[in-house]
Amino acid sequence: MRFALILILAFSIGAAVFADAGYVERKLLRADPDSVPADPALLRFAVSRGRPEFVAHCAVCHGVSGAGDPLNGVPNLTDGDWLYGTGRVADIEQIIEYGIRSRNSRGWSLAIMPAYARPHPSPADQNIRPLAPGEISDLIEFLFRKQGRATDAAAASRGAALYAGDAGCYDCHSLDAKGDSAIGAPNLADAITLYGDGSRDALYQSIAYGRQGVCPAWIKKLNAASIRETAVYVYAISHSGVVSNAD
Repeated sequence: MRFALILILAFSIGAAVFADAGYVERKLLRADPDSVPADPALLRFAVSRGRPEFVAHCAVCHGVSGAGDPLNGVPNLTDGDWLYGTGRVADIEQIIEYGIRSRNSRGWSLAIMPAYARPHPSPADQNIRPLAPGEISDLIEFLFRKQGRATDAAAASRGAALYAGDAGCYDCHSLDAKGDSAIGAPNLADAITLYGDGSRDALYQSIAYGRQGVCPAWIKKLNAASIRETAVYVYAISHSGVVSNAD
């Protein structure tokens, strides 16, 4: 009899916990995604459930910590530097849902880095001409100057003319080389490098052979709650102190 009562009590507690989790999940989905970080209870709930989702689905590329892999152009999700959008939960959620160059019609796919060392750098734009190795080197010196690093002054001046002229780099990365997060064009004037270590050799590889990173679309693989929870978790690890506040 006592054992039966214990079973009934355990079942009742489990059912209550499940019902409460279901209520909070529905509340999370009804909320404006960008309001979640300001709600301690929703934040804790989303982070606790988003962490295992991230480990299961995102860590294979971004790493368990979210620090990424510069050798393969996988962005660091913990540094607050955003390639797409501004780091809002809604921006992150959209990327998780629809991906980057994922062949989903709602995904981001505008910014495709030309391969300037090839005879036809961009299949999508026949007006972009190839660059000679010396011209690519000049562009690199210009970028070094923008980053405040030691550079060859004459080469940097030639690179500046190329950047704002024939090479057409400004069209995506903007005239100030600070990029455009609306299309996923990275900031070239800061010290954060998506591919490689920021050296001349690494930059040469990017300019000469192009970059076209891909993030899968999860809209058909994860439910709405899992996507929202993962987005909140990524937001949390990119903002100092948010994870500790959610624990």
